Amino acid sequence: MTYKYLYPYLNAEMPGKEDVRKHTPNPATKEMIGRLEELGIETALDRFEAQQPQCGFGLRGLCCRMCQWGPCRIGPKSPRGICGRDLNTVVMSNIVRALVAGLSGHGRHAHEVIMAIIAAAEGKADIPLLGETRVWELAEKFGLVATGKSFREVAREVALVLLEDLGRLADRPMRMLEAYAPEERKELWSRLGVLPRSATYEVMETLHMTTLGGCSDWTALAAQELRSALAYCYSSLFASSMATEILYGVPRPKTALVNYGVMREDHVNILMHGHSPVMAEKVIEKINSPEIRELVREAGAKGIVVAGMCCTGDELLARYGIPTVTNILGQELALGTGAVDALVADMQCVIPGIKTVADCFGTEVITTCNSNRIPGATHIPFDPEKPETLEEDALRVARLAVEAFARRDRSKVHIPEVVTSAMGGWSYEAILETFGGADRLLQLIKEGSIKGIATVVGCNTPKVPYEYNHVTIVKRLIESGILVTTTGCCSHALLNAGLCAPEAAAKAAPGLRQVCEDLGIPPVLAVGGCVDNTRTLRLFITLAEAAGRPLKEMPFMFVGPEPGNEKTVGQGVTFLAHGVSNLVGFPAPIPVPVPKLKEGAVSGDDLERGSNDIVDFFAGDGLYQKVGAKVFTEPYPQLAAQTIRMHIHRQRKALGWF
Repeated sequence: MTYKYLYPYLNAEMPGKEDVRKHTPNPATKEMIGRLEELGIETALDRFEAQQPQCGFGLRGLCCRMCQWGPCRIGPKSPRGICGRDLNTVVMSNIVRALVAGLSGHGRHAHEVIMAIIAAAEGKADIPLLGETRVWELAEKFGLVATGKSFREVAREVALVLLEDLGRLADRPMRMLEAYAPEERKELWSRLGVLPRSATYEVMETLHMTTLGGCSDWTALAAQELRSALAYCYSSLFASSMATEILYGVPRPKTALVNYGVMREDHVNILMHGHSPVMAEKVIEKINSPEIRELVREAGAKGIVVAGMCCTGDELLARYGIPTVTNILGQELALGTGAVDALVADMQCVIPGIKTVADCFGTEVITTCNSNRIPGATHIPFDPEKPETLEEDALRVARLAVEAFARRDRSKVHIPEVVTSAMGGWSYEAILETFGGADRLLQLIKEGSIKGIATVVGCNTPKVPYEYNHVTIVKRLIESGILVTTTGCCSHALLNAGLCAPEAAAKAAPGLRQVCEDLGIPPVLAVGGCVDNTRTLRLFITLAEAAGRPLKEMPFMFVGPEPGNEKTVGQGVTFLAHGVSNLVGFPAPIPVPVPKLKEGAVSGDDLERGSNDIVDFFAGDGLYQKVGAKVFTEPYPQLAAQTIRMHIHRQRKALGWF
């Protein structure tokens, strides 16, 4: 396979638009790339080509923009920045800053759903509290006194604990971490001095440490990265996922049709986009109201199709079987069908380019989060601390969507006739119940019917052919008998590829295939949005406890084939901190060591390794000696799959599970 843009110092290539069209696995995507090109409408693929060649210093994390003296580029001719920072300090500062940017994003998500619980419990908003079992579980874990209190009172107290974990400034234990982290890990993190206070404190401390004249000891910054990742995990990911379960209940498996073909030309088509489900849930409620149904009839539509995009789409699929269409890099292509009457976007991963494409087709873009404004879009924000207008605002969103149908230019509609069967809703509880409990699932792993578990997750990047790495790696893994869980943008690729349907068991190794067919499940379990990686983490922790082994010894792996958003950094380091090794696809912002001929070499085989401290820390013994896990980087999906298989094989061999 050859790609258009070569970057030898990264040991990687990047695709041009034609490479993407050739290799992307979804036929609907191929169709829409061609369609928008015919219409002369720019997408992320065109803008990516216009940026080539990209800055080699920036790609390797060697550019520092943390003050107004620079920017500084670190290289052989200038090994230190103006202030004196070296490669190690610049690169580690860039990485930990990216991590806390992602922590801020998921922390903002957590804040919204936590405050929604409080608004519902206090009767200020008509939002359901359907996750009663989760409330009682957390109340017990947090040691709250529930006797004599109503369910709503206890739900409010639980939410206040989550809120404190999100914003605590005093040096006190994080209660979610105390409740759910393995004892072995808590002892380790205490010895390493990386126990966090809260998301808020660790963001503040990281930015403080990395500003001009701050910390220049890269090992201290590495410790702060672990600390921030634990805050990321327990005060934003755990809190977001569980708070949403308190609001709308714990998902159960359900089957639906997904992909572009779920949209219908004679229906009002509404895409729910973003990450927080609160406004989306309320809009869906209003869509089913008599008033909106009458408006649909008057507009001449036969009904309403609601479909999802990105993590809001994952949430709706998991709870209601509402179809999902695509992810962050496909959002412009979905609008290019000309059939989307309204795009309702809350927070995160809503790229500015959508408005340009939407304007070409008359799509109504509605933003519903104060953190996310797009020039020219209709802004109807939901504020959980001022929820008085929620009902009216949601009804207005629904009205705007129906009114847009009446203005649609029918001559521009082009919907790929591609639909895929998929199963979603794989919560932590649902996985264990389906397999008959942790002990039974562990037995299947020990005996080798299931070789191990890989969670394949994360964003998209235009630096690889769209969704090709996700799908290729997962196909190879299930062929090897490895059970896969998936979340976020990656899950859309696998859902649309048919790998999350029970029929995909036919593609799996004999042992895994038999297990899936006996249980009527797919070999790839879509567990939700990106905050729901905690469901897989809880599964890993539970299985390790059932085995009586530390998590670092188990045949598990975290895989991010297409790192894109800053949030993906924290996802990977979260699992690393727990002892689960990572496989990262396209090189992360870590300087790739380039082997060089040794002095006096007589052949091309006589090479120096070309190492550096940051690579040695993540991929060598540095991090491994601290937490028992490391990072593998491999941009080529076939080789990446082999790396994952070998890691899981080594873990099994060390445990004596043949």
